[in-house]
Amino acid sequence: MPLTDLIRYFNAADNAGDSTLYPAGERVSAWHDGLRLESLFQPVVDLRQGQVIGHRARLSAQLDDGHPLSIEQAYARHRTAEAVVHFDRLNRTLHALNFLAQRRYAGGHLQLPVHPRHLRAVQSQHGLVYEAILKRCGLAPEDIVLVIDAHDFGQTPHWEEALNNYRQRGYQLALKNLTAQTATTVLPTLRPDMLQLSADAAPELYEAARQLEIVVQHNAIETGRDLEAARAAGARFGIGELFGLPQPDCRPTHKRDGVAYNSPTPSGSRS
Repeated sequence: MPLTDLIRYFNAADNAGDSTLYPAGERVSAWHDGLRLESLFQPVVDLRQGQVIGHRARLSAQLDDGHPLSIEQAYARHRTAEAVVHFDRLNRTLHALNFLAQRRYAGGHLQLPVHPRHLRAVQSQHGLVYEAILKRCGLAPEDIVLVIDAHDFGQTPHWEEALNNYRQRGYQLALKNLTAQTATTVLPTLRPDMLQLSADAAPELYEAARQLEIVVQHNAIETGRDLEAARAAGARFGIGELFGLPQPDCRPTHKRDGVAYNSPTPSGSRS
């Protein structure tokens, strides 16, 4: 379905009637609750091969006067559970549309955060509504890595049920902000596809991920020294300023005629 048709479809399906998606050049923006919303994408790199294998989506929010808001400030404007669920889904719909607009030359997976308040508010059938949104966009849960904040582990009664619901629908799962104290409980039980760690992460987390064969992504590679440290610690994926700041455009992973970058040529060399 053409992008303009998708925009019209999602606008018509917005029962709340307080959100508007609209074309912005070759991308999509949104108005919601006095905010202008846009998508930014940051490349995720395979540290072994040096290739871009996906992108992490990030929300950019501005007031009518152009004043930027942080992500938490934007979410704090939505006080009820219903409002935050609607806002969170709108953001992920926006990111999916902007990712779709670039699929002719940007492949790999798309990492999308699920806000902790969304996770607390939805009681069952997690991921069902967004799966329908993805299918409209020609995407599937398998294309998506849902990033879950493990800080709420033990505080949300249905936390594990939510993650199991997501997995059953085919989404890939990544945990962030996991502590060494909770890792021994969470990792063997939930077996996420990915563990996202920062520079100050406890060595025990890397070791636990290695033993359970869980992919580690280092989330703060700013310098060459950071890159060396991440590789030495056992990280497989990396993201950070060294590879590129969040931008409206994804980093190309293949040429516009569909030929992948860094793929073997008939001579055996790499393009």
